[in-house]
Amino acid sequence: MVWYVTIGLYFWGLFKTWLHTLFVAPFQHADMLWLLIPIWATWFFAEFFQEKHGTSMGNAITNAVVVVWGSVDSTRQTIYQISLGALTSVGEMIARFSIIAVILGYGVAIVVLGLKGNRVIKYIGRVREVTYAFAMFAPVFYGAVPLSLNHIIGALLFFPLFYFAIELLDRYTPNPKAVMEDMEDTGKGGSKDSFGGDSFGKDSGLGGDSGFGSDKGTDLGLGGGKSGGDLGGGLGGKDDGLGDLKL
Repeated sequence: MVWYVTIGLYFWGLFKTWLHTLFVAPFQHADMLWLLIPIWATWFFAEFFQEKHGTSMGNAITNAVVVVWGSVDSTRQTIYQISLGALTSVGEMIARFSIIAVILGYGVAIVVLGLKGNRVIKYIGRVREVTYAFAMFAPVFYGAVPLSLNHIIGALLFFPLFYFAIELLDRYTPNPKAVMEDMEDTGKGGSKDSFGGDSFGKDSGLGGDSGFGSDKGTDLGLGGGKSGGDLGGGLGGKDDGLGDLKL
């Protein structure tokens, strides 16, 4: 057999394992659905209603809870299978606990970096990433998919496919109304017409060129500067009608 055919068949096998792990195995073992359905549902609503245009540091820290809790449940399942005698291979035990440690470390790292204000978590702590990390290995810990090197290679190799497929969905699907409302609120909060911005600043409002405390003064001269800084700015000014009145 030609070498490139062999390589192609190998990658095709990895791809089928990847698809089976994500989309088939959970429905063949209903016990997993009690855990995976809330995780997938959380991913969907967070992805398209909170992180459609990126995530915040607060969201990233919250997402880490999924990873930490998934690690705890995976540990519980592994210990349960050992106690039943379903898992007897020492090598597989070590491999499972090693994967759990890596996933748990990933979640804890997001929390710690977030508490330190490190912005990198906005890129490594998106809900799609933490969901993927758990969804790929939960079937292993529940005994639905055997742990193998090919499984790990497939999880790493096809992660970009998962990531950018969702990115395309985010980009080309219309924004939900809730997202539009949030975007409008954010826009108002940062506009020049808001309180704390130019409304009380340079061109308008209190402290501006046309309000109280302006340099040019007002018709009554209240808080005026160069041309009417006191009550004489408007009343009793040089050209005012009352300026020639002598008492």
